[in-house]
This record gives sequence, C-alpha cells and structure tokens, in this order.
Amino acid sequence: MGREKVQGVLYFGKQGRAKVVLDSKKEPIALAKGSSGTAIHGDTVELTVLPSKRKQFDKKKKDRKPPKPRYEVRKILKRGTTDFLGYLRRDLGRSLVQAENSRLFVPFKILGDQRNAVEHDKVLAQFVRWDPPSRIPMCKILRVLGPSDDPLTDHKGILAKYGLNGTFPEKVMEEAKQCPDHVSKEDIKNRKDIRNVFTLTIDPLDARDFDDALSVQELQNGEWEIGVHIADVSHYVKPGTALDREANKRGNSTYLVGEVVPMLPHRLSSGICSLVEGEERLVKSVFFLFSNEGKVVRSKIAESVILSDKRLTYEQAGLFLQENDLEKIRSATPPPSRYSGNPGKLLNEISDSLLESLQLNIRKIASIAAILRAERMQKGSLDLESTEVKILVDQKGEPEEILQSESDESHHMIEEFMLLANERLAIELRKQKLPGVYRVHPDPDPENLEELRGFLQIFGISCGELTSRKEVTKMLAAMNKHPLAQVLRIKFLRSLKQACYKSTPDGHYGLAKNDYLHFTSPIRRYADLIVHRTIEDHIRGNQRKKVDHSRLESTARHLSTTERNSVDAERESVKDKLLLYYKKDLGKRPAVRHRAIITEISSRGFFIELVDTLARGFVPIRTLPRELGYRVSSNGTALVGRNPKIRLKLGQEIGVHIDKVFVSDKQLDFRLA
Repeated sequence: MGREKVQGVLYFGKQGRAKVVLDSKKEPIALAKGSSGTAIHGDTVELTVLPSKRKQFDKKKKDRKPPKPRYEVRKILKRGTTDFLGYLRRDLGRSLVQAENSRLFVPFKILGDQRNAVEHDKVLAQFVRWDPPSRIPMCKILRVLGPSDDPLTDHKGILAKYGLNGTFPEKVMEEAKQCPDHVSKEDIKNRKDIRNVFTLTIDPLDARDFDDALSVQELQNGEWEIGVHIADVSHYVKPGTALDREANKRGNSTYLVGEVVPMLPHRLSSGICSLVEGEERLVKSVFFLFSNEGKVVRSKIAESVILSDKRLTYEQAGLFLQENDLEKIRSATPPPSRYSGNPGKLLNEISDSLLESLQLNIRKIASIAAILRAERMQKGSLDLESTEVKILVDQKGEPEEILQSESDESHHMIEEFMLLANERLAIELRKQKLPGVYRVHPDPDPENLEELRGFLQIFGISCGELTSRKEVTKMLAAMNKHPLAQVLRIKFLRSLKQACYKSTPDGHYGLAKNDYLHFTSPIRRYADLIVHRTIEDHIRGNQRKKVDHSRLESTARHLSTTERNSVDAERESVKDKLLLYYKKDLGKRPAVRHRAIITEISSRGFFIELVDTLARGFVPIRTLPRELGYRVSSNGTALVGRNPKIRLKLGQEIGVHIDKVFVSDKQLDFRLA
C-alpha cells in the first residue's frame, strides 16, 4: 500500500494525547504516543500512514476486522502558536518557560534575554522554533507581566493574550484632546431641542459610559412620545481620522472585571459622548408616538440635543416600580460610587418634585415596554433570559463581592425601547437602500434541533418539529417551567448559531425579526457608529457616496471577529476572578460547603454550577466512593451506583467542597461534601 498523505490541525488533550482534525473526515485521527514529532497544539500538519503491525493469525477470529491505520506527523505545514503566556521555572540550574495552556505541555528553552524575570513570574513569550533533534522547543520572552500570584498579573495576561490595550497611540490621543468638553451653541443649530423634556438614563451599577437615554412626554390628546436618544459619536469621530481608524481596529469596547478597555479614549467615551446627568449632550434620536393603549402610532428619526435629569442604576429604577413610598426610595442605600463613573446626585439629595417625576415617568415607560414585550413574544421572539454574575473587585484586583443580576422589569423597559429603535433603523436602511452593517442571527441547523428534541423527551418535554417557530416557543415555555430549566437552557443555547455582523439584512432568528441592526451603543461598538454615519447623511440630505459592498462585508466580518475576541477575554476575566475567589477556601477547616446543581454527566465525572455565584466546576468520578461503583446511565443523564437507588442525576442539587484549583486550565475541581 502506498503511503497516503493527509492534512489537518493537531490538538493535544489535557492528558497529552494527540488527535488531528481533518477537513475531509468527520472523525479525528488519534495519534499514538511519540507520533507527533515536534508538532505542538494547534499546528497544521501533514500525516503519513505507518505500516500496520502484523499479528499472528487467530483461528477463533475468522472474521477479524483489519487493523485501523496508524499515522504519524510527517511535516509541519504551519505553526499554530506564535505568542503565548507562561511561567518561568528553574530546572537543573537552567530557566525554562512552562506554557499556561496545559496543552502546550512541553517546556520551552529561552533564547536570548530573560528580561530580569525570576522564578514563578508570568511572562508573554514568543515561539521561535522546534527542530529535530532538539528535545524541547525554543521561545523568547517578550514581556515580564509580574508575579504569578498577583491578581493584576492575571489581568495583564488577559490583555496580552487577546491583544487588548488600555492605552491609545499618541496620534489618537492628540485628536481626542482636540474634542470639546462641552456642547457649543454652534453644535445645537438645526437640532431638535428637548433639553426641557424629562430625560433619564438607566444603566448597570458599574457602568462607566452612558450610550442611551429615554425622554418621556405626555401630549394633549392622551398620546405619549418616548424618545430613544443615542450618543452622537459620529459628530466627534470623523471617517479617516486616527480616532476612527483605531476604533475600527478595536471594533468594540471590552468589559473585563474591574476595567473597561474602551473603543474610544476616555475623553470621549466617558466625557463628551457619554450622556451624563446634568450635562447637555448631542444625540441621534428616534421618537416614538404611542397611543393611550401603548401602540406605536408613528416614529421619526432626528438629530437632537438633550439634558439628562437623572442617572439611575437598574436597582434604583426597580425601586421606583415596586415602592410607592417616596421616602423609602429616598432612604435606600446608595450604590458605592467607586464602582461607577458619574453616578450623579444621590436620591436623598434630589427634590420631591424630581422624585415624583421619576416615579411617574418610569412607570409609564415600563407599562408601554410591557406591551411591546408581549407583542414581541407573541410574534415568536425567544425568551432566552438567564441570571448574570457581577464581580466587584478592590483596588488590588481581588474579588470583593459577587452579585447575581436577574433581568427584571427595570431591564425590560430599557431593552424593549433599544430593540424597537434598532429595528426601526434597520427597516429605514433597507427601504432607502442605504449601506449599513446589520446584526444577523442565522437559523439553527435542523439536525441540531432534532438532537435537542430527543434530549428534551428524556426529561418529559415533548414537542413537534422545532423547525417551526410556534413549536420552539411552546418548547421554551415548557422548558422555563421545568425544574431543570437551567440545564435544558444550556443545551438549547448550544444548539443555536452565533449572531454576527453582515452587510445584508439576513434576519435575526432569536428576535424573530427580518430587519435588525445595532444602533444604540456607538460608544462601545463600531458597527453602531457605521449606522450613525449613514443615518446622519440621510437626515441631512448629503449626497450618497458610492458604496463598496465587498469592503463593507469585510468590515462586518472583522467586527464579528473582534466581538468574539472580546467575549472570550471577558469570560476568561470572570474565570480568573472566580478562581481567586474559591482559592481562598482551599485548606479551610472545616471545609466550606457550597450548593451546586449537576449540569452535565460524563464518564470522567460530572460538571456543576454553584448556586450562589454561577461558577462552573467539575467533580471527578475518582473522588466518589469507589465501593459505590458509579457508572454512566444508559441515557447519559445520571451516574448510577451498584445499588440503582444511589444516583447522581442532571439537575440534582448537591453539596460540594473545593478540592483543586487549576490556574492553567481555568478550572475548579470539587468533591462531594
């Protein structure tokens, strides 16, 4: 047999076993130990088939299947690792770099300057080469990040790993300095002036910049006008400038725990563009006229100037919705100002008339939002809400407090108007054939939905074909009432595709909208800034420029990539802080007990989610009592003991203790309490 050559990407498991994923085959090829040569995790390799091992003929096995072909790495076509994070360690008198990623399990020899790094320092290193007969690869140290046990070092590591930078190039900062710090009379010309109309912002506790505001006005005929006002970033950031090029490159802001890596310099993002309390600000607006029954009568897009009467947190807005006694609202514990940018006046510092206006207008906004939400759900929009975690840290980056945030009525009232404005702008762009970047959520693959359908049946949820929107809505309603709602929701989300940006309005599956884009966050998303510029030209009647659709589509792909990069960085930031938080529990006597829900079963053990912090961890099967003989059930939903009555099943609440913290794999291991 001739030696067949195949190509693919090599991946190492945590146990050091290698497999190669091929484009041409669904099943990856497993490599025997020692067959990977000098290839490392992520390399694109060429494999060659090894001669089969000849075995003596066994008469009892007449229909023996031919042995599987064995492969080894023949050639490395492309290295998958360039820069990586690692730790300096000493071995037999020499310094080596051990990669943080456990799949890069071979230590690296340091080429050139050690840059004054000492043992256990975290470093950013660059792969140089690994050529036979050398036993280990070579790297050079690019930067020393600091001691490995310092929380700020982990933070620097995330910035380095994901190519994020909290500082801006000098040219960008020079242009930012030229931006004004207040709105001038010249700026206000030809704008709708609603500085005397009641306006407020509602944002998370730790918000640093405020993109959006709502104005509320009752008209004479019982109708209400609600304005959605979005920071007019396009007024200050012009195409082709250094500010614009840097914003395009970054694509979006990244919200790490304790720090924002902004798309725009703070002078703009937290200054003149941010809709802070008590300051005049320029905005792009969509005014919606509502009947007394809460139905949209008409809408209008405009350029405006506003003056925010109050900045509220979601928690404070919730108080105005739930509490009738204004004195109780006034005396509520204020949020710590150090967590927030521009918190505005405390509630106990504002007048009775403003408190009354806040309560009246917030309740009106909420009542209309409830109607909008009900209509949206009736049209097939998916209710995918879940609890989120907010980690508050001290000045040293140590986790101080972990809060759970549920999407309640105060969140809904803002969300509904943002969705309404985004859809209105998308329809306008499509109808007027204007260029833009749309937010697209592709339909899920039918095979994934069919697999989900079978999974749900195990838990007593029967549904029809999930390619039908009506059936999906019914399934979600049943799922949200189920005791295992969180487990089932995770499974459903995994069956969906990721949303992305495109230059064409290809629809949004999750929202059940044909036309949708992002307009409401231009301070933190470049896609929104593109839309603002298009709308600005449209409103002002500027001559249309020739559109390069291929370039626009390329920009959309780039923005999808930067968004995914930021999401990954944000998740890793949360994981790092959770590792620090639970690391404190190691060795405590008595051991700290945590409540957890079993979310996934495997042959190696089971995954859990902690009730208080939503941290995810793993309980290895080796930590369970051996005499009970746990094994995976036939349908994969439980670990069952020799006595069938003893079982650990999906959705079951259990008590656990922290067992191990794997910093390199960002993993928490627990054992049963």
